[in-house]
Amino acid sequence: MNRLFAVLIACLLVCGLAAPAVSAAQSSSKVPKVVIVVGPSGVATDRYRREARSAAALARKYTPDVTELYSPHATWPAVKQALQGASLVIYMGHGNGWPSKYRDSLYPPTQNGFGLNPTAGSGDHTHQYFGEGRIAESITFAKNAVVLLNHLCYASGNSEPGVAEGTLAQARQRVDNFAAGFIKAGASAVIAEAYSSPNYMVKTILGSRRSIDKAWRTQPSRNGHVFGFESRRSPGYIAQMDPERGTSGFSRSIVLKAGLASADVLRGARGNANANATVAGDPELPALPVVPSLVARGIDLKAPVVKSATLAGGKIKFQLSYKIADRDDLPKTIQASVRWDPLDVVAPEPEAEVAPAEEARPTESTAPAESAPAESAVPAESSAPAESAAPAESAAPDASPTPDPATLGSPAEEEVAPAPEPPSLGLVVPERIGDVVAPKKVKIGKKTLTLTAAAPTAPGRYRLTITLHDRDGVAYDAATQAMVPTLIVRVTGDLDAQIVAPASTEMAPGAATTLDLWTANLGKAAWGHGTITNAKDPDGTAPATTARVTGQWLALGGLDDPAQASAAAAASVTAATLPAGLEPGAVVPVGLELFAPSVAGDYLLVLDIVTPEHGSIVANGVEATTIRVRVAKPAVQSTPVELPAPTAAPEATSRGGSPTGPEIPVTSEAQ
Repeated sequence: MNRLFAVLIACLLVCGLAAPAVSAAQSSSKVPKVVIVVGPSGVATDRYRREARSAAALARKYTPDVTELYSPHATWPAVKQALQGASLVIYMGHGNGWPSKYRDSLYPPTQNGFGLNPTAGSGDHTHQYFGEGRIAESITFAKNAVVLLNHLCYASGNSEPGVAEGTLAQARQRVDNFAAGFIKAGASAVIAEAYSSPNYMVKTILGSRRSIDKAWRTQPSRNGHVFGFESRRSPGYIAQMDPERGTSGFSRSIVLKAGLASADVLRGARGNANANATVAGDPELPALPVVPSLVARGIDLKAPVVKSATLAGGKIKFQLSYKIADRDDLPKTIQASVRWDPLDVVAPEPEAEVAPAEEARPTESTAPAESAPAESAVPAESSAPAESAAPAESAAPDASPTPDPATLGSPAEEEVAPAPEPPSLGLVVPERIGDVVAPKKVKIGKKTLTLTAAAPTAPGRYRLTITLHDRDGVAYDAATQAMVPTLIVRVTGDLDAQIVAPASTEMAPGAATTLDLWTANLGKAAWGHGTITNAKDPDGTAPATTARVTGQWLALGGLDDPAQASAAAAASVTAATLPAGLEPGAVVPVGLELFAPSVAGDYLLVLDIVTPEHGSIVANGVEATTIRVRVAKPAVQSTPVELPAPTAAPEATSRGGSPTGPEIPVTSEAQ
């Protein structure tokens, strides 16, 4: 009887049906180390945290060494530290892979890795990518580790919401590329699931002795279209995909070492059997590595200064002056990232991030706002519309209700249409948060740090935040960032201008005056041209063409005061001619001759620029410049007042010797 019982127990162990693997693992000094990371993913972050906590609770049934790193505390230093020696890694968040429409070639510093918080406490919307290059060079997993990637863009071969899914060949590359960095760090399998939770694979890897390949093929979320190919990025590994429709709907993939089983993962365990629960994403346990600091090195930074045009889609150069007592304390490498938060944008920004300096990057996770239930075989959302069955007996409109016999023959009551709902006035709207651009090396000069960044593609006003990072991409501490104030930047369009004018002024009825203004060409092309001469062909000579500043009076009294409206129509503004061929970036003074309305009251003076090439810039979408003018008789002064003689102010000149105009597009935001 005892012999029969021993044989039965042995069979159960072979089949993986005995007690959870933690019992066997705890008999030795090492247990599987599990690390679960949730990166900032906007509105989806809460759902990912819930899934992560469920996976963590399940993992703790098999091993005590479980670390949870959740946004807004999932920073690269914390993640890098936690992943050393991990046997099972779970990551949920943004994915940035290749091939994509944002780059012509693979970029290891930011692609095929994690989307994490730039700094601890930075929220659930701002993220920074740490790609396969950083993972491969700075992380060492336990032997035969497994990495689970859930809800990512690109990892399973997909692209991102609103972007074409791409070809099967591109999907295969994405799967192979996304796994490469993790495999170089020691992983023996990388599994990507666009929609399902990680719980099935957690239970399989930690609580059984099954083949990883077979477990993946029989997972409840399977689509039944599995095919495989040899990995090019990771020799000796096999990549497999299980799309929803054979050659599209790339929601599942695995890249693994042939023959890998969960028993292999457990044998390679390097975790601590006496480990305590670590949840770095919870406020109660914010254990994080030391954050680097420039302030601690004795560096003093000045506010950024723009050293170029601010054209939409162009490149903007910023300089930060610095002082340091001992240059030996100056880091050899400093990086910087930028974030553009749209404030008043002319056209909607495309749903894409801008990546390092000139790179654009994806922003949204592949997973929809509400995913399918865990372990579901049907994804909640696909890049292609799902085929829907015709509704049974419901295609036709509802039949008309049977009339009441008591009402037959009586006049029908007129239906009263409900009052229309008033439109939203948009008085209070949520702030649109931009995306962090991947850090790029800053040029370190003797007295300045120089950064070149790509401007947004849509004109408008933005809040620009520059964040400084160390050589590994880790953001410097809050004291360092506080030395770099945010800027309000006006990103200009191809045809753009600004007239610097007073917000208000006063004039006597019927008075004539000259209003001193500054006019700036903020577009890409010159306005008009100089005289074009042709000595051989006099008929080919073209006269100079110029832009003009114009104005129009509007009576604020409106229909309530016909006399004021007539006075506004009779008042005039003499157009001021600008220099011929006014180049982009030029700022010139303008004297605009005004003749005030003859009736006292409040008026609005609307200014415009008319160019030879495009006509009115206001008609082309540039915001008009307005001045509120109070027309009134000057107050009678009863007692003469002797005024001091005017003091001549020194004339500010530009490099060319003409008066220097104001700096137009960029202002520092009050802190």
